[in-house]
Amino acid sequence: MKTKTQLRIIILILVTLGLGAAIYKNQVLGFSFFPQEKVDTWTVEAKITFTGEGGPSTVTLHKPDSTVNISTISQETVSDSFVTTKNAISGDEDSVVWKNDKAEGEQIIYYRVQAYKKKGTSKLKAIPAEAPDASNIVFEGAAGKAVDQIIKDIKKAGGDNPVLITQALLKNLAASKKDHLKMLLESNDSNTGFLGLVNNILAKAGVHSFRAKGLFLDKKSRTQKLTTLLEVFDGKEWQIINPKTGKVCTQDDLLIWHTGDGSIFEVTGGKDSKLVFSINTGRMMAGRAAILAGKNTGAALIDFSIYSLPIAEQNTFKLLLLIPLGALVVVILRNLVGIQTSGTFMPILIALAFLQTSLVWGLILFLVVVSVGLLMRSYLSHLNLLLVPRISAVLVFVIIIFIAISVISIKMDFQQGLRVTFFPMIIISWTIERMSVLWEEEGPRDVFVQGGGSLFTASIIYLLMTNRFLEHLVFSFPELLLVLLAVILIIGSYSGYRLSELRRFEPMIREK
Repeated sequence: MKTKTQLRIIILILVTLGLGAAIYKNQVLGFSFFPQEKVDTWTVEAKITFTGEGGPSTVTLHKPDSTVNISTISQETVSDSFVTTKNAISGDEDSVVWKNDKAEGEQIIYYRVQAYKKKGTSKLKAIPAEAPDASNIVFEGAAGKAVDQIIKDIKKAGGDNPVLITQALLKNLAASKKDHLKMLLESNDSNTGFLGLVNNILAKAGVHSFRAKGLFLDKKSRTQKLTTLLEVFDGKEWQIINPKTGKVCTQDDLLIWHTGDGSIFEVTGGKDSKLVFSINTGRMMAGRAAILAGKNTGAALIDFSIYSLPIAEQNTFKLLLLIPLGALVVVILRNLVGIQTSGTFMPILIALAFLQTSLVWGLILFLVVVSVGLLMRSYLSHLNLLLVPRISAVLVFVIIIFIAISVISIKMDFQQGLRVTFFPMIIISWTIERMSVLWEEEGPRDVFVQGGGSLFTASIIYLLMTNRFLEHLVFSFPELLLVLLAVILIIGSYSGYRLSELRRFEPMIREK
């Protein structure tokens, strides 16, 4: 395989992985590309009350499900006398269990969950088979004939659309006489009432449906009970229908708490149990919400990422992740524009120092240190010292310059001068040495060209590193560094003219 072909394949792989991971985090995990974007959050508190009978008591509560646009961020429980345990009997990780060896009198348990609205989903329900299994659903006698006629009518009204079929069924049953509906309910082999009848008829009609209970997270209702709903599969995704109105519910403000025919909560060892919900609204940064939700659901891109590190290390990587941006600027300015710099990556280190000193004062301090250092280095050139001792002497001079600037600054009550210590001493020493040698061999013009190019490049890198959008982008989507690496590889294969060379070779172009 040719080298160029290998390079193209590598670039394609890097771009695909980088952009693919970033898009996945944005669309599925809910990460935002913009630093100031916020999302709506809701704190939902479930309050369970019952009267203990004086013996062991166990309370089981089903946890809320993640829907297309709503995902849970965190959860916590509050109870004075109950201990939270795992459901050792059923092994159901979707439930939280409280136990008390001696529960007597009035008992109160709080379960609090925080949820937020996002673009994608971290928990998708599996797509069902083409047709539901209705072999065990039997309607006998007159009820069987009535169901067959109902199925014929609703298919005629809804065609092949499961949602329209469901709406037609709800309308049909609502218009049925009480005796007729009572006969269907008694003939139904399910003990789940009206919705159980609806689910069974839909199954015989070839429509997938489930009973669901959820909360509407609107700002008007602070306290509410669970609303019973229908989940219907339309062939591509699940639609939620209100069985009372027959309308399709938007999922933008709906938190599904439970799907299926099972109970929401159970209490053993107690009586007069009751479950009520309270809802409070708020706002949160989209990035923080996505990280918390990812940790709550165990998303691999969150568990094995920068976000799993301690906060101090995360802050360190916030700075380190900006360095590749500086490398890209150096590559573009040197290889495409043709700007000369003193050292390959010296502008990056100078830009890092500018982050601590600010751009203007950083430029002033850099020029002062390098100018004084060049004067001292010019004196050393007359002593005919060897290379290593000469550079070591320059390093000592640089440290003395740092001390002098700091002391003078503090005496003059000028705090900006103290930040001179943020400049990398070794790099400054090498810069002074190289500029001095360049002055002696090529003259002062090349020194100003390379020095000016270095400061210009460092200034551009500084502006990029202080950009809030880029800082957020590389920290929230570090996989984009793969795309940046691909761009560097593309530039590395470029062998054409630099922009600064176009004017130099312009006469040759005119001759052609």
